[in-house]
Amino acid sequence: MQTNHITLIHISCSSYDPDVVNAQKRAIIINRNYQTHFSYHFRLAHEIAHLLTETTHTYNFSQLAKSTSEKKANLTGIKILADCYFPDHQSKIMCWERRFQFIETFGLGQLTHLVEHVLTPK
Repeated sequence: MQTNHITLIHISCSSYDPDVVNAQKRAIIINRNYQTHFSYHFRLAHEIAHLLTETTHTYNFSQLAKSTSEKKANLTGIKILADCYFPDHQSKIMCWERRFQFIETFGLGQLTHLVEHVLTPK
């Protein structure tokens, strides 16, 4: 499937094979069998985030990696999901109060600190 010049491919590999994004080809490969607590929607948002910020690299889904590009992809992925999850009219305070529901919905328990960074009322 190709939308907005992004090719999305679903494959079935080993449960240990992570999702992959190739920024140069603007392709995302999602492994249906990959075992992780992170939701499909977060995994996809994370990979889209790489496409928004990178132009030449290939990345394996590595949600807990400490590298700058992975942290940036996590933050941007969370922002993408938050923009879809919370209604436009909802205040920042209401988003903050519903953060744990958001975390549970997308399996983001290991990234609670990043969710709180994104949703903190300013």
